[in-house]
Order: sequence, then structure tokens, then C-alpha cells
Amino acid sequence: MIIAALGESKGAVLDVGCGYGRYLRRMTESGIDATGVDMNADIVRSNRSRGLKSMTPEEYRASGAQPRVILMAHVIEHFAPRDLIEFIDGWLDTMPEAGELVIVTPLMSPHFYDDFDHVKPYHPGGIQMVFGGSGAQVQYWSRHRLVLVDVNFRRTPWRATLARGVYVGGAAGWPFHAANAVAALAFRLSAGLIGRKTGWLGRFRKVSRESAAGSSSN
Repeated sequence: MIIAALGESKGAVLDVGCGYGRYLRRMTESGIDATGVDMNADIVRSNRSRGLKSMTPEEYRASGAQPRVILMAHVIEHFAPRDLIEFIDGWLDTMPEAGELVIVTPLMSPHFYDDFDHVKPYHPGGIQMVFGGSGAQVQYWSRHRLVLVDVNFRRTPWRATLARGVYVGGAAGWPFHAANAVAALAFRLSAGLIGRKTGWLGRFRKVSRESAAGSSSN
């Protein structure tokens, strides 16, 4: 989706919340002009020591750079709704019109709250309601407008969860591990049909308010 979002342009990609560069490294190695930002200065220094372009949010904004594509991978689920709108709007400020935002985020699953920082899952429809300019939301309004270009859903095998044997191990866990192995095999043999949707990946294009209003009315 990053390559599709860039199209024929030679624009830059901004990886917001890049962490230790999981996606930043892959983009850089693919020849994409990618910069990662992270609020943790130690992580930024670590990325730089490995030859990756990395900055704090303050450094990036001070640079005046304008990305063609913004990537938010496993970021938005860490925000409450009002904070998320401000967060996305703030980064869309740095991107010119017709630029694209790529979001990667989990859906609700038995493991969603295993991450202490997860606040709530967001669906592509929810992003459209707030950033699409349709007026469907009465409590939340964004400053920028986004139009959904493409979306894919991640599927993963069914897994036994919330059972004592899964956590304590030993003989009590063998039946659950066996069940998980069978589920993983069924997932692979069925090309993912025997599984569940646990995340999504979407492309959104930044447009003017007038364009968004016209798209909504159509």
C-alpha cells in the first residue's frame, strides 16, 4: 500500500510512531525515502545509529518537511477518540492535499488488551465518519478531510484463549496447544478462510472539504 500510495511520485514517507524501525528499515532498504518519528529520544538515537532517518516529532516539524505519504502502523489504537482526532489532524497538517495516510491497526480480539497501552480498536468506517465530512458524528469533528481509497483485512488462525492451560503450561496446556496447531494448519490449508479478521490496513487520501462533501453526497 505504501508503494501504491506513492504512485509515480518520488515523494517521501513519514513513519509516525516508528519505534525501532520495523517498517522504516524495510522501506529504506526498498529505496523509499522514509523518515521515522518517535517521541522516545532514545529510540530515535538507536535508529540513527543503524543508519535510519529518524527524528523526534519536534525535530520533524521544525524541518518543514512535507511527506507524500504518512504511515501510522499500530498507533491509532493507543488513543482515546478526541486525542486521536487531534493527533491525526496534527500530522495531516504536515502533508499537502492529495497526500495519503496509510493506517495499520488491530481489530477487537481476545488479545487486544494484552497490550497495556491499547485504548480501543477503530474501524475504517469510524475513521470515515469523523474524517469524511459526512456529518454522521455529532460529537467529533476533524479539521482535515480523508477519503478511503483502499482497505484490506488481516486474517489470523483461531486460537484457544482465556484457558488456564494456555497460561500455566505443562500437561494442562497440551490440549490447547494441539488445538492451536490444528487451527493454524486449517488456516494455512484454507488460504485463510478458516480464521478470523484481527486487523486492517487502509489508504486514505487527504482532500479539500469541498471534495469530501461532493464524495459524500455521491
